[in-house]
Amino acid sequence: MNKRLKSQFMTNPSAFISSPLCGPNEVEECLHYLKLVAEVIKCSPSNSWAALATTMENSNVEQGSKDTTKAESSSISSHGFPVHDLLAHLCLNILGKQYSETPSNSKHNSRLRQVATSILQQMLLGPSPVSVLPPQSEDIIVQALNQSIELSDNLLQIALMDLITSYLRARHTNTDPVPVSSHERLKSSDTLKPLPRLSFTAEASDRESSAAYVPPLPPPTLFDCLLSGLSSPKAYPVLDHWVQFLDRCLPFYSSTIFQILMPLIDGLSRAIRSVFLVIQASLNPSPRASILQEPLASLISLLNGLERVLAGAHERLVRSETGITLIKTPEQSQGFFGNMVSGVFPVETSKTRSTSGNNRLTVLLCIKDAVRVCLEIWTWGGFEMSTSFKDSGLSASINYTSIRIKNRTRRILEQLFAAETLECLESFVEIWQQPEPPSAVSQTSTVLDLLHVLDGSKPKNTIPAIFNAMYSRTNPAALDAARKSSLTSDLSDITLAAFLVAYVRSLEDDTMDEIWSDCMTFLRDVLANPLPHRQTVPRLLEFTAILGQKVDNTNFGERRRMRRDLGVLKSDVMFDHADKVQDLFVRLLAATFTLKPLNFVSENSQLPPNTKTNPEASLNESAHTLKEEHDDIIAILAAIIPNISKTLIDSDRIAAACATISTQVLAPTFRSKVFPKNVTTRTLELLYGLSMVPEASKSWRKDVTEAFNDTKFFSESSVALVEHGWLPILRQWELMDKDRVPEILSRIPLPSSAGIVFGVGASSARSEADRKTQLNLKRLGLLLLAAAEDSSVVNLSAFQGKISELLTATATSSPSSSTRAEVYMLIRALVLKTTPIHLASFWPIINSELYDTISSLFLKEQHESHNSYCILQACKLLDTLIVLAPDEFQQREWLFITDTIDAVYRPPGWEPLALIDELVEDLDSKAGLGNSIPTPTTGSLAQNGKRRPLLNQNTLGDVHTTEAVDRVLRQFFRQLSISAFESTYSMEVPDWKACYGELLHDFFDDSTIA
Repeated sequence: MNKRLKSQFMTNPSAFISSPLCGPNEVEECLHYLKLVAEVIKCSPSNSWAALATTMENSNVEQGSKDTTKAESSSISSHGFPVHDLLAHLCLNILGKQYSETPSNSKHNSRLRQVATSILQQMLLGPSPVSVLPPQSEDIIVQALNQSIELSDNLLQIALMDLITSYLRARHTNTDPVPVSSHERLKSSDTLKPLPRLSFTAEASDRESSAAYVPPLPPPTLFDCLLSGLSSPKAYPVLDHWVQFLDRCLPFYSSTIFQILMPLIDGLSRAIRSVFLVIQASLNPSPRASILQEPLASLISLLNGLERVLAGAHERLVRSETGITLIKTPEQSQGFFGNMVSGVFPVETSKTRSTSGNNRLTVLLCIKDAVRVCLEIWTWGGFEMSTSFKDSGLSASINYTSIRIKNRTRRILEQLFAAETLECLESFVEIWQQPEPPSAVSQTSTVLDLLHVLDGSKPKNTIPAIFNAMYSRTNPAALDAARKSSLTSDLSDITLAAFLVAYVRSLEDDTMDEIWSDCMTFLRDVLANPLPHRQTVPRLLEFTAILGQKVDNTNFGERRRMRRDLGVLKSDVMFDHADKVQDLFVRLLAATFTLKPLNFVSENSQLPPNTKTNPEASLNESAHTLKEEHDDIIAILAAIIPNISKTLIDSDRIAAACATISTQVLAPTFRSKVFPKNVTTRTLELLYGLSMVPEASKSWRKDVTEAFNDTKFFSESSVALVEHGWLPILRQWELMDKDRVPEILSRIPLPSSAGIVFGVGASSARSEADRKTQLNLKRLGLLLLAAAEDSSVVNLSAFQGKISELLTATATSSPSSSTRAEVYMLIRALVLKTTPIHLASFWPIINSELYDTISSLFLKEQHESHNSYCILQACKLLDTLIVLAPDEFQQREWLFITDTIDAVYRPPGWEPLALIDELVEDLDSKAGLGNSIPTPTTGSLAQNGKRRPLLNQNTLGDVHTTEAVDRVLRQFFRQLSISAFESTYSMEVPDWKACYGELLHDFFDDSTIA
């Protein structure tokens, strides 16, 4: 075998180079000789390179042989060839050939390629490396590298990457030195030494401008190979070497870095996300989770590569913009944004400026992508996730992994933030404003927490950046070019103002000393020219209020100076012309109502029902939604009012500001033609906040009085809006004015038949008296529900007298017996809000009136004083009493229902004694039915096992009051006794909330008003 190979090599070297190696013995033989050659070249002295350059005679070369390539024929002539050319062609032939990979020969083939690569690497280190390799050698090597990725040959990948690096550098040895990247790192992927920061100043570029060199481009296939190696899972074991290889190749792409930057960053981002998903799956307790080898090291390597690419691109960008001065115009603003240091921008032609702008835009877009990737990684893991698993080992692994990757992403974000503060901040805001899935981690808190952690995003740097971003969208002429935003983020000035409020609210009180001067200057500039900021003035008003609250909590530093500033700026809000300096807060409040007047009729009247009234909204919720209601002035004022005393210290100023809010917001709302449909939860929150401010008692009480006495107040409205909105306000109103209940009682006239005449005029007068009496009775009942328990004890005698007088009304009196239904509602309110022992004198009246009203349903009874709605309300009163079961009523309960076992199991010959059971038989006989047998019902059972009224909105539905007896009350009477018996012996407790809700629904049903 040795003789055959030697003979073929000596007689026809070009055919030997092109011929495949068939058997395994030939591969091993070739591998042996190549290793020998490699060792000789490696260990030989420097003069041995001259021996390799000697020419070997070859007289048997077949010109034009089919097996001889053009590259080979150019070097191997008929007269002879250099030895190093023979070795180079032989090694390239080994790398370029496609071998059949089997388990038996794959190891030998891989070793053969590695030795060939080593020989080429040694030859490139010789005195004339350029003339060693033939043309198109780089394509063969890159193709071999792609093939090694598919074969997962890790050692060969490392060798080929070193070979390509040496080849690219050797191409430029005879011309100019290739700039070596300053971003190379140590080989260990776990070594977390500080990497070079992104260049955000021009000093480094000035030092290197003299040595700037733009080398020729690498082969086009190399870039695709780089993307493949960085993103292929097969290359993950040597991913750190790929990152180093990328770093070594970046200087060769210096002239086209901006063209390849976006696809390169995109590939790195996708690879980072893929590896991050692998890490998440590896920490999943599911047994089917796939686990790759060292995914954490791979992720850190990819993050290192991302950082280095951005560092190189940003460094190139800064170098291209260095050394060009900016001519400062005399018209530059001298305010907050005009007195800052101007940036450095080129004075070039429009074409050059456009190219520079495009390059900068490319870098900024890639930085934004990197910020998004890092923030996605940052939001994962943490203490909450680790504690959700019972396995302590798994929890510790999650904590360790989370800390490692969070520290790495934090360092990248710090460098990005230091390089491009404004653009990174806008990326943060863009992520902050995105809607959050219900199961996801809160992005609002995550972004704010991350901003507080980063070293480069301290408040003294972040607050001016937010101001710059806002000014770039509202009044860019006030900014110099160096501080303008590129507007690559889809953000509005309203969103930025909302983020400003959220960020300042999350700051510690101690930071006010750092940002105070900038905030004051910014607010003065806004008030000097408020028109461009008309959309953000409401948020800036909230921003000012938060500053006042935080300064009030500050007990050190320059608090006296801050208070002096606030004191100087605080003037009499009654527009006293003697004061020359006005309060910032009051001026912003005035600007808010001037620039954005509230069109209550046009805006609120067109809101859909689910927007006007939010049933689940609570008046006492601690924070309002910043990202959904940016320009909701009422919501902003509702958030400001509870702490207005910390912003405006003086009581006169507080009273004046509250009066302004009442005049501009509440009065137009309550006087609108569409009242009360235009009243929203936010409006009632604002009103409740004003009710808690002592200085505002005069203004808000007047508004509540006007609204409460409006005849449209009891129009159809949401029960939840009344319960969570109006009732707390009315409670405050009733506490502030104890004479309110007696005053309303005095407005109810006594039933009188004197002076009544027949005709149209008499009917209209009677209807008007009935309507006023019904409204006043509802007002009294609503005040009882709003007040504290037993607060009406002092007025019980007046209530009893007025109720007794109204129950004597007839169909022809004024007011008439039509008000009897509202009287029953008032009695229900008294029963719900008064301890039964205080109602001892009421029970005879209640029992006799219920008995008479329900008895009117008998066939032989005819009462003109009891209409259908009156009977329905009497039944609801009886239903409520049975549910609540007060002791005083239980003594007379047997008059109405059967409260023994006979209610369920009737003995033979049973005769009804209770009123309801007699009425059931009478109504059944009227309908032609026989004696009914009671059946158990679940209508009174709540989901939590509480007793609920049988007559509720589900059972009544849309049934008209004239049809209630036949369609609803008959079934109610049939089930009442057995339901009361079952609920009593089931030990069920009353559902007070359900009773409140049913009564509130009856109060706000205006269909029965005369």
